[in-house]
Amino acid sequence: MERKVPYGFVYETINMVNGMKYIGKCIYHRQNSWRTYLGSGLYLKRAIAKYGKNNFKRRILCQAYSDEELNILEEQLIKMYDAVESSLYYNIKLTSIGGDTFITNPHKEITRELKRQHMSGKKNHQYGKAKTPHMIASVKEANNRAVMIEGITYRSQSEAARCLNMNVTTINYRLDSDAYPTWERVVPKNKVIRKVNNHPTCTVEIDGVIYSSIKEASYDIGVSVATTIRRLDNNEFPTYKRLSERLR
Repeated sequence: MERKVPYGFVYETINMVNGMKYIGKCIYHRQNSWRTYLGSGLYLKRAIAKYGKNNFKRRILCQAYSDEELNILEEQLIKMYDAVESSLYYNIKLTSIGGDTFITNPHKEITRELKRQHMSGKKNHQYGKAKTPHMIASVKEANNRAVMIEGITYRSQSEAARCLNMNVTTINYRLDSDAYPTWERVVPKNKVIRKVNNHPTCTVEIDGVIYSSIKEASYDIGVSVATTIRRLDNNEFPTYKRLSERLR
């Protein structure tokens, strides 16, 4: 009987310093050696640059015998471990395939329901907390900035959403995605954030290192700003401390 040859595998890379993980996929005939491949996720690469490759190890979770099977297995395992929502993982999307994979996914309603369950009630880091005036102002400020989509300028993301019959969330996603080069913010996102008046900037200490802002700390440790804030407010991360707060 002819023996099938595996096409690729889904793996988990572990940061041996802080325990954070990353789930990804790799094919056996990739140009660079699959034996030493740790992954190419944005936050994972930043973490590797900070801690060094020698502080990471990889384990193979399962093997696949076709490209299609490999993609399916990767997405299933990312969902199973809740790697996108969990603050213990570097993953930021359900699959490494480019494009708006959620919008075109035939199972998107199932995925939407799973995300709703994972973020409902006490599982939501904002549970029991009232939205601050700053949070409300930040959202309004971002949604009221002009954008250019496929050559057409809209006065705001909200206007674009109405005209294109889309959610503001989808508009925002595509503006931040390299898969939509003709979707642009007239004012860059980082400038929108800076223009909000009286935005608090915290000096924080993480794992014994002091940072002048949450954004700086997030970039250095390789996680999102939202994840850093959640950890600062979570007793399960005692090495994450707010040292001071000042107004810009």
